Amino acid sequence: MIKLRNVFHSYRDGTRMVSVLRGVDLTIRQGEWVAITGANGSGKSTLIRTCNGLLIPSEGTVNVAGLDLSDPQNREQVKQKVQIVFQNPDAQTVGTTPVEDVAFGLENRGIHREEMQVRIDNVLRKVRLEDKLFADVATLSGGQKQRLAIASCVALEPDCLIFDEATSMLDLVGRKEVYAIARSLWKAGTTVIWVTQRLQELLDADRILVLESGQITYDGNARTLFYDSDIPVRCNWEVPPVIKIGLWLRRQGVPLHTLPLLEEEVPDLVCKFVSQA
Repeated sequence: MIKLRNVFHSYRDGTRMVSVLRGVDLTIRQGEWVAITGANGSGKSTLIRTCNGLLIPSEGTVNVAGLDLSDPQNREQVKQKVQIVFQNPDAQTVGTTPVEDVAFGLENRGIHREEMQVRIDNVLRKVRLEDKLFADVATLSGGQKQRLAIASCVALEPDCLIFDEATSMLDLVGRKEVYAIARSLWKAGTTVIWVTQRLQELLDADRILVLESGQITYDGNARTLFYDSDIPVRCNWEVPPVIKIGLWLRRQGVPLHTLPLLEEEVPDLVCKFVSQA
């Protein structure tokens, strides 16, 4: 689906060049859920912008669905295949109502009006805004606006949807709603790249990338990352409570492959450990 080979990117800051990406090699397959994390300034946003042609790297190659982004003629097609939901919900709406907002992108693509109406109805139902079709966008909550941004992207039927810290400006309820919608889209076949600094949002990812100073320093699953690597300590992460419990269980001799990642796994594990103690 997406292939980056030896990708470097730098930008000029006054008289000096600042390196953001440093020799990134990455393959993301169709249908994957890939979570990306790292500190501010590690290169996360730059990386994902190279994946849909918003940014062309200084060096290296980016190929999306067989299309080489070094060819300008391919970039518009790639942007149709890979859509991005950004951090700020207010910065992504262009219509005064949800219907107008979703219609904007479809009109720009020349979608026939009858098909447009079907897509609008379908996507607003998917993001649970079917009761807000003609509401004033300004009256929507932050979570509702972010769900509207998702709807506007999904209406264009992309192969891949990138969430660039899309829950960072939302309250707990809004975060859960957006995350649940992203998971449902992934289960329906959409490739999802989930960029976050919220460690809780990494725990059910099968594949996690950690960026440090523009390089991928980890590419693997959550259990190995949290229980069998030095990254959480080295990066001074405040790990979620479920991981703290798991670390305690590991010190008691519980095998790595059984350690918990989700809260619902904890009671049975603790009860089993206590009964065997």
